[in-house]
Amino acid sequence: MKTTFNLLMSGALLSIALLSGCSKNDNEPDTGGITDPNNLTKSKYVFVYSGNASGTTGTYIITADDVTKGTVSSANNGVETDAYSFIVQNNKVFAQAYTDQGPVTPFGLNTDGKMGSSGRVVTTFRTGVYGTMNTNAWVGGGDPRSSGVGELFRFDAENLLVANRSTTDLKAITQTGANAVWTGLFQVDNKIYMPYYKFFPPAAGAPFSQGKYGSLDSTWVAVFSYPELKYEKTISDDRTGYVGNWFSMQGLKQIENGDVYTWSTAPEINGIKSTKPSGIVRIKKGTEVFDKSYFFNMEEVAKAKIARGAYIANGKFLMALYAGVTTGDISGGRVKMAIVDVNTKTVNYVTGVPEHAQPLFKLNTYYEGDGKTIDYVFKDDAGQFYVYLINAETATAIKGLHLEGATDVTSISKLKY
Repeated sequence: MKTTFNLLMSGALLSIALLSGCSKNDNEPDTGGITDPNNLTKSKYVFVYSGNASGTTGTYIITADDVTKGTVSSANNGVETDAYSFIVQNNKVFAQAYTDQGPVTPFGLNTDGKMGSSGRVVTTFRTGVYGTMNTNAWVGGGDPRSSGVGELFRFDAENLLVANRSTTDLKAITQTGANAVWTGLFQVDNKIYMPYYKFFPPAAGAPFSQGKYGSLDSTWVAVFSYPELKYEKTISDDRTGYVGNWFSMQGLKQIENGDVYTWSTAPEINGIKSTKPSGIVRIKKGTEVFDKSYFFNMEEVAKAKIARGAYIANGKFLMALYAGVTTGDISGGRVKMAIVDVNTKTVNYVTGVPEHAQPLFKLNTYYEGDGKTIDYVFKDDAGQFYVYLINAETATAIKGLHLEGATDVTSISKLKY
């Protein structure tokens, strides 16, 4: 009996040793120890913060327990990252570097609420647009401004791997010699809607600045299948300008009733000026065509052009409207914040938020899920970043958390732990 026991123990120990010596196959899912977010009860606000409050300038993913008051900085808070894009999905922040390899690093909160790496690094490619799909994936698109080929990949946010890829001839989308340059990537039902503008790339070897924009007088949205990532059709309208701006990930939203709204600045770029008014157009649920019976002319109603927008709830958007004649594309101009209701076609300026310089690319917001509250973080004229809690029902705001030492804040979200 003793001999039999010793043999069994030796075999068990050998099995443990062999298992310990094995490394994970590169194709095997690595979830980073993901815990089902539905079983978690605590949460923290998460910011992507650039600055030097810790004594060393860098970009950090930092946390805060409360956004209604107090001060937070990178000093002894969060983790440093060299990424440029940040996608929040499946209770993680996916940090993606804007490089040829586009490596993606997942970050999350541990059981003590501390921010840290949460799974393996995954190689993708230089990503210019991205958007979440359902609760378990996100899709990234390559920078198509010069290549003429649009690349897409689907990132499995549960198993932390690239699930599939596709390529698309961008000139086939425009049916001209111009490339379709994507300005965002959005889920609509179970498809992907990608607004774009037309861009004629420079001749081989010439500077990128010699490229030319196509007409600014139309709205174009390319429709792709999901999860196959294949181009299907283009939806277009000529009552306002193109949607979004480069790297903005804003300009289109499907709301609760299934209708889709897009909004356009109707911009002036490199001396080319749109002749159309800034406004909002609609795609009715399930139609995949612009609704000709609906047009919200922002220049008639508010006497201003739209700069940026973010959805709140119940047909209400938080929008930045240009405060003067000076407008911008990626940046430029000054803005006032307003609650824009696409159901009633009304605009109510928000009291409590000062006029300020237009944020770069998009509005950095977090919707609280209560039907009315959206948190908006921006830099004021004193150069300080604060969170403002905006009530969509009353169009009022309260000044909250101070992000001390920040030179830029590019993301606000909330994770569970």
